Amino acid sequence: MEYSFQITYFCTVDKREQIILAAMKLLCEKGVQATPMSAIAKAANTGMGTIYNYFPTKEALINGIYLHIKTAEILVMDTALDETKSLKLRFFHFYTAFVHYYLKYPYSFAFMDQFHSSPVILEETREAGKANFLPVIELLTDGQKQGLIKEMELESLLQFLSGTINTFVRWLQTKPAKQREVLLKQQLRMVWDAIKE
Repeated sequence: MEYSFQITYFCTVDKREQIILAAMKLLCEKGVQATPMSAIAKAANTGMGTIYNYFPTKEALINGIYLHIKTAEILVMDTALDETKSLKLRFFHFYTAFVHYYLKYPYSFAFMDQFHSSPVILEETREAGKANFLPVIELLTDGQKQGLIKEMELESLLQFLSGTINTFVRWLQTKPAKQREVLLKQQLRMVWDAIKE
């Protein structure tokens, strides 16, 4: 399954996105301490002043990257959550879209894997990112109302799904491309069996 919006989204790069993408790559490869803003400016082919116009601190930049990825993720959701489909199929599309997105953009995955639980990510940033996920939250809530998904705290359900996606993508990255779709189908069955009522 291809998501053509991703090509447009990441190829039409303005100066802010250029900084974000360069910083994301460096932070994933070298870590926070070994990535000074000067190195980010060089990798982004821009001046320090330009970076500070957008991001006054490295922490602000990291939070900006987090929201950038969350915005890209929700664009995936827009293509996956077709309300004319059954709830189970919509869930499979949501899960599949996430896995495909992270496989296609490994630096986005590596960044979220590294920073998702980091104290550097502010609570207001997390809340803004969560607001983007209303379609997913509505899908899960709708499933609970219909008696198709287990009655449990929504936060617990989201944490479980996030954990399975992260662990699965990390493992899938080590597998040959030709095996991945078969493994994904198996994963979908296991995850659905875990959350269905």
